Amino acid sequence: MKKIAIITIIVLGISITKVNAQSVKTFLQERLSYGLKLEGNGTNFLLSDMPTVKSEIGFGGTFGGFLKINLSEHFAIQEDILYSYFSSELKQNGVTDTYEYFGMEVPIYFMGQWETASCGHFYVGVGPYFGMGFAAKLKDKDIDLYKKYDGNAPFMKRMTYGGAAQIGYEFKSGLQINTSYKIGTNMLDANKDASSMLPSTVSAGIGYRF
Repeated sequence: MKKIAIITIIVLGISITKVNAQSVKTFLQERLSYGLKLEGNGTNFLLSDMPTVKSEIGFGGTFGGFLKINLSEHFAIQEDILYSYFSSELKQNGVTDTYEYFGMEVPIYFMGQWETASCGHFYVGVGPYFGMGFAAKLKDKDIDLYKKYDGNAPFMKRMTYGGAAQIGYEFKSGLQINTSYKIGTNMLDANKDASSMLPSTVSAGIGYRF
């Protein structure tokens, strides 16, 4: 009897596991979607304790994709994986140089969404974002901002994070139009305890959900 009971428990455990795995698979198939995004962006920096430096908006572009899971009719979670080029004009003591950045950003949005009369969807999302810079430089002076000079810390950090917000509309066809805003934490590595340089980016573009 003891052996039969053990075998029965094992069989039930395997069956429940299979049912749960199948339920998860079905849930994801019904609710998971993905798509592509293409955006233009404008970037500048919010500066603190840097009186000789001024930042003016520069323009760039973003492309990538997203994964979205609809947890309910009105709530979803979306993760974007974006490759971005940012630029900004930096002026120090009257001398202007162009800041250029290429890297990857991964925002995660907690989204509210509502169906419209035309069977499209209006959506709004907020959440954190994480970034990793592949390259950043001052163009005219040809200064690599991730490189150590004379043994000192690099001017900027490669890894960044911050907050993101997004608003958009998806048509019945899956075509999307959206705009987003991201603000990051202090990007400075050298002199980070005395000054701060927060990246601020506005993006607008189109997407398509498959």
